[in-house]
Amino acid sequence: MKWLKKKMVQKQVDAKLKKLGKRTAQLPEQIKSIGLLAASETDFEQTKEYLRNLWGYKVSISGFFFEEEKNQSVPQVSAVSAHHFTILGGHKSHLDAFVNEKLDIILVPSLHLNPYLRYLLLSNPTGFKLGFYSEENSPFLDLMLAQDSDDLNENIQHLINYLNKIKEAC
Repeated sequence: MKWLKKKMVQKQVDAKLKKLGKRTAQLPEQIKSIGLLAASETDFEQTKEYLRNLWGYKVSISGFFFEEEKNQSVPQVSAVSAHHFTILGGHKSHLDAFVNEKLDIILVPSLHLNPYLRYLLLSNPTGFKLGFYSEENSPFLDLMLAQDSDDLNENIQHLINYLNKIKEAC
C-alpha cells in the first residue's frame, strides 16, 4: 500500500510541476514566519533550534520532517509519513494548515526530499523557497547554495546571510 501511495504522490508532484510554469520569487520585506521541511527529525530539530537562537519567538516556525511510520504510542506532531496522504496522492486534513498557510519563506535544510515533502513544498503558496543545492531540489527551490561544510548550522548561517544580502541589494 505504501508503494502505491508514494507513486500516486509522485504523480501529483509531477502534475504540480507541469502546472507551475515560470515563477517569480517574492522576497519578504521582513521575515515573520518560516516553513521548515526536512528529510529527517535531526535536520528539522537542529534547524529549528538554530532559527530560534537567531530570531527567538519573533518568528513563527512551522513545518514537517519525514518519518517512516512506526508503532508509536505518541506520534510526532511534526512528522509526516505515507499515513498523511490518500491512496490517490492527495494530503489528508492533518496537513491542511501547512498547505494553506502563506509563509514568508520555506527553508529546506536537506539535500534529498522524498515525494511527500516535495508535495508539501509545491502545495504551499509561499513566494520564496530556499535550501541547499542538489539537482533533485533545483525545480522546487528559488534560492540554493552549495553546502560548504558538514556543519548544518554553519550552512544555514551562510544561507541566511546570503538571503539578507539579496534583500539589501533589492
